[in-house]
Amino acid sequence: MTDTAQNNKRIAKNTMFLYARMGIIMLVQLYTSRIVLNALGVKDYGIYNIVGSIIVAFNFISIPLSTATQRFYNYELGKNNIENVNKIFNLSLIIYGLIAITLICIVEICGLWFINNKMSLPQTRIDAALWTFHCSVFVFAISLLRNPFESLIVAHEKMSVYAYIGIIDAVLKLLNAFSLMYFTTDKLKLYAVNQLIIAIVGFVIIFYYNRKKLGYIKIKRVYDKEMFKNLLSFSGWSLFGSVAVMLSNQGLNILLNIFYGVAVNAAMGIATQVNASIQQFVGNFQVAFRPQIVKQFSANQLASLRNLVTNSSKYSFLLLFCIVCPLLFNISFILKVWLGNVPKYAPEFCILMMIYALSESLSAPMWMTIQATGKIKKYQIIISCVMAMNIVLSYIFLDMGFKPIIVLIIKCCLDLCYLIIRLLFINKMIKFSIKKYIRNVCFPLSIIVLLTSTSILIVQHYINDGWFRMFISIIVFGIIFIPSTYYICLNNKEKIMIKTFIINKLTLYKKNG
Repeated sequence: MTDTAQNNKRIAKNTMFLYARMGIIMLVQLYTSRIVLNALGVKDYGIYNIVGSIIVAFNFISIPLSTATQRFYNYELGKNNIENVNKIFNLSLIIYGLIAITLICIVEICGLWFINNKMSLPQTRIDAALWTFHCSVFVFAISLLRNPFESLIVAHEKMSVYAYIGIIDAVLKLLNAFSLMYFTTDKLKLYAVNQLIIAIVGFVIIFYYNRKKLGYIKIKRVYDKEMFKNLLSFSGWSLFGSVAVMLSNQGLNILLNIFYGVAVNAAMGIATQVNASIQQFVGNFQVAFRPQIVKQFSANQLASLRNLVTNSSKYSFLLLFCIVCPLLFNISFILKVWLGNVPKYAPEFCILMMIYALSESLSAPMWMTIQATGKIKKYQIIISCVMAMNIVLSYIFLDMGFKPIIVLIIKCCLDLCYLIIRLLFINKMIKFSIKKYIRNVCFPLSIIVLLTSTSILIVQHYINDGWFRMFISIIVFGIIFIPSTYYICLNNKEKIMIKTFIINKLTLYKKNG
């Protein structure tokens, strides 16, 4: 078996583990959100969402470090340099520890001032909001320290372990939601404290696994000036992108709170939850192929890398579109069944977040490839400046009196700019053909989107019943999507692989039958 075939088999196997993880976690998360929303109420749910967004905002520091750690792990594993992997682990652990301590102090001071002076919160819930804030700070610090350990698991492509840990975390959060139904104490405070306990349990589990199963990884004092410098340099330039992402995501949430209050934050929280759940479908696939992107670059297998980027972009979109398309045309009905009491603007927010996710799925393999090269200075400066426009434009339009959905319309439009920028960069870095990408990916995907969406709209025009309308939408989608994908999106080699797979399965079935 060739190296390419082995890599494809590994990606497929890891993807199956991650999809099993995703299926369980998604169901648990959706049910958990319903319980939490009903138990806390719209106001407390909105408070938890907006206060938590302050903590998430500081991920602009942790994200570049996590990205750097993952990139350097994969790069050294691609060269089979185990000693350097251990060095990177220990250097990362020192950096994360120092940053965690520093951020606890900074976030506590800045966050308390912001909550007390700038946020629009009910006076009777200020105390509960502060409890939530303090717990969220320590959850953030623990998740920060967890990153070097979790990145090791992903770099070694131990996706079954990654899946089990994720499932345990989701189940514990479900138990936390159930606890709100049986205790009469302040439910927002109880929920926040339990989230902190869950974070501690998760860290202990992942620490224990790394200690027992990755024996060559040892916690020890390490000094490597050159490696430390490279790690910080890569992280530093990634910081530009992380700040822009923070402004684009959490900054919008704070803007909505300032202009429209916690009720709209609750709607955004629901949309974010829906988006996070559906993105797990494509995210699992991307987690599976990301280590291969870095390893192929480190081994200078550029032809295979170009092919991997093209296919990953195409398959990422198709996988996500399978979920998003039926949801888009039935979102109001689904939210009503799921939540009962649907916050205002939640359907519109959900639709726009899903459109954004579709666009972002195309370019994810590209920014992963750019990071794999390590040459990210110019890229991060340009992409960060464009991303920062999201918060600026959103403020201008909200101040002019536009409805809250304008912030996500702007977000979707800017994401098309991100795709163009990333295409231009990988064109220079790995000689990636933009014309071939448009011909082999963008054009066929556009046809499929047009065919499926038009067909569903025509059918739904004649149906009013919610359940029947959704059922028919799914049937029509499958009838149009499957053959159009096969004949329009797949090349001859991919068609042969599918035919061979089906024939082999049928032959095996007949033999066993």
